Amino acid sequence: MANMARRHPSEEHRLIESLKPLVNAGSNPHYLLGIGDDAAIRACAGEKLILTADSQIEGTHFSLDYMSIPEVGYRAMAVNLSDCAAMGAKPDGAVVQVVFPKTLETPNASIRKLYRGILRACRRWDFPIVGGDIAGGPCWMIAVTLLGALVGEAKPRTRKGALAGDGLWVTGRPGESAAGRAALVKWGRCGISRRFRGHAARHVTPQPRLELGRALAGDHRVHTMIDVSDGISKECRTLAFENSLAILLDAGAFPLTPSLKALAAELSIDPCDWFLHGGEDYELLFAASPDYVPAKGAEVAVTMIGRFVAGKPKVVLSDHRSGTRAVPNAGWDHARKRLPASQ
Repeated sequence: MANMARRHPSEEHRLIESLKPLVNAGSNPHYLLGIGDDAAIRACAGEKLILTADSQIEGTHFSLDYMSIPEVGYRAMAVNLSDCAAMGAKPDGAVVQVVFPKTLETPNASIRKLYRGILRACRRWDFPIVGGDIAGGPCWMIAVTLLGALVGEAKPRTRKGALAGDGLWVTGRPGESAAGRAALVKWGRCGISRRFRGHAARHVTPQPRLELGRALAGDHRVHTMIDVSDGISKECRTLAFENSLAILLDAGAFPLTPSLKALAAELSIDPCDWFLHGGEDYELLFAASPDYVPAKGAEVAVTMIGRFVAGKPKVVLSDHRSGTRAVPNAGWDHARKRLPASQ
């Protein structure tokens, strides 16, 4: 009865949960994991394949006011690759659906530019486009379905498996993308000062952590993993809910760079809001046992920002300035009418 009463804190995830009985991927025993995680998993002749899909919609996920069409193409593929990274998989092939604005004077040329960006990601991570569809519509919409494979004996890292006492770790520097988006909206691509351009680049051209994701999936001390697309706060709520644990975040451990703090001060924004609620970071958030130690000399920094503790699923922030408080229900939630708190 207790499980029946559990209610996911995210409206979007509650919608997905309501669709599960209709979709019923469990009717095919080859699918080891269906909807509700970063990707589905299918057993196939001794190996495991993952399937994931994501979309980018003009005006919701990107703006051509400060992005080029090739950059939009690259970004559309990169966000799907981040889901692949969260499962510890290697990309194998993709199907791309493109809707272009009917108002374009030269749609063929624009679509070729879009594909140049898409193929930039494909070449970098060595996988092909194997199909797709093109149609006219009200605005740019790019949807990608990605097939990946778990290499060798690697086991996928899903959203479940965290234990009380585990550390909560994150790759890279979440908040950089939200900071870049804020700077782009404020000053435009050409008006951003040199010291803030790196933040804009993190928003325009995200870097999915594919190699690091496979390394983490191969480490027995790593228990669960999720990609940070909707914001640290929302991903933490999901991990707390899925594992029936509380998460205690340490604000003093957040990897906030001096340039991020300077930009936040210039825009009168709390940099922790970008870190917690900004979203579109495409980093990896994972639980690891207390004896986990990141590899020395790694190209991508990994930071412990909190820990899992026994208790009712919730996310709490410990801050030496203001004590301990609950983290608000913010971050990207497409099933909610209102925008994220950082917008």
